[in-house]
Amino acid sequence: MLSILSDENWVLSACRKLALISVIASAILLIWRYPALPPSVPLWYGKPWGTERLAHPLWLILLPGGSFLILIVNVMVSRLLSREMLIFAQILALTALLVSVLSLVTLTKIMFLVS
Repeated sequence: MLSILSDENWVLSACRKLALISVIASAILLIWRYPALPPSVPLWYGKPWGTERLAHPLWLILLPGGSFLILIVNVMVSRLLSREMLIFAQILALTALLVSVLSLVTLTKIMFLVS
């Protein structure tokens, strides 16, 4: 696993490692705070105000799970492209980092909003 995260380019390596740390922190936060969550949590912020915004706490798995999926896909694609198009690989790594950090921030805000 560490060979996937290490790369000759320090930007790619640092972004991948920080994104993975963020995903792991999200998962730990979710596991830690899950027993204290109410039966419904606000998750669907794009929907109208009211009960449509609420979801079962199990749906919060989408945040770290989606971040991890995006990280894995971006790592695989950037591995293929890092030789020919380094800037594209760096953009993918930065995107994975941004998604995982924003996911962690969103999960943290939801957790401390409802408890």
